[in-house]
Amino acid sequence: MNSIDTLIIGSGLTGLFLAHRLHHAGQRVALLEARPELGGRSRRTGSNTYASTGLDFIPATTENVALLEWVKSVSPLPINFEVRDHRPQLYDEGRWRPFTGFGDVNFQSISELAQYSHAHDIVIEPGLEHVVRVLVEQLPFEAQTMAEVTNIKVEDGKVSEVIYNGDKSIKAERVVFTPHPSFLNNFIEGEGLNAKNRTRLAKMQVWTAVLLELQHETPLTDDSSIRVFTHSAKEFEPVVGRVFGNVSRWMTLVPGEREAEHEFIGQCIRHIKRQLKRAWPTAFDTPVPEKIFMQPNAMGQQTLKTKDNFRFPEISNLFLGSHILGNQGGEVGSLELVRDLQSIVLGGTPAPKSTRESGAAEEF
Repeated sequence: MNSIDTLIIGSGLTGLFLAHRLHHAGQRVALLEARPELGGRSRRTGSNTYASTGLDFIPATTENVALLEWVKSVSPLPINFEVRDHRPQLYDEGRWRPFTGFGDVNFQSISELAQYSHAHDIVIEPGLEHVVRVLVEQLPFEAQTMAEVTNIKVEDGKVSEVIYNGDKSIKAERVVFTPHPSFLNNFIEGEGLNAKNRTRLAKMQVWTAVLLELQHETPLTDDSSIRVFTHSAKEFEPVVGRVFGNVSRWMTLVPGEREAEHEFIGQCIRHIKRQLKRAWPTAFDTPVPEKIFMQPNAMGQQTLKTKDNFRFPEISNLFLGSHILGNQGGEVGSLELVRDLQSIVLGGTPAPKSTRESGAAEEF
């Protein structure tokens, strides 16, 4: 791993795709992943099979359509996408009715869930989990798995060395850090990161997604549109989900600082089931196979409030690639970061202005 141009930390969709793009551009790239396997959120279900654990919903905004046209042109796996009508539903007063937003309902996560009210969505074929599979299988160099970063040394305004697993080190001209930015407070010591930015990182509020996947004998509904449950239980956020044939997948958001509270997470799962029984009273009359997934830092879009939203002015060769810094969360945010960071790392192109600062993106 000598003479590395770019070191990428994290092998989710952003890290893998960016590794391919930078290597294709002629850079010498290295990739560190703390887990035993590459792929990030995409769940590996077999030797060469990956499955999504999310709701797979992409609002059909003009920005997202343009982004996916770019992805289509550079993806190692041929993909197609289609804009479709979307009829989101809200369960209210004992029936389903069109969901157009939360109105006066007061939940902390409303700003994160508002995207699900879009009247058009984008369907990608094959899904992005298949793109992740190909990115892993065709990675043009050997990544280091079970490589947990323990220290990032900063000297004279640059990352000089990255330490992993306590005693191994790697040097690179630039570093792309894709985990949650707040972890940098643990990895960068002393004055390498100024106090103002440390405080800003510490205050970044994110949501953990708690997801329940159910396997039904017969589909709950033949409509795959987003379905939303609101309620009066103040300790829980809304439940959002959709049905994929005999499989349904449901999500509620938990403040990031509560993700380790196992009892509370169990209460969230029971809360999801209570909401489903409101609409489908017999859904759990017979045993229903279930799987539970946790997605830390799933939502909670943030900005660094720096001139360049992907790096700190005091560390010139460190770039942040967490999807929470994109205009949208999840896989769309990851793809957006691949496009923008590729340009910045290769040519110093300024990051596009965030739509969170300039106004919401227009629907397609």
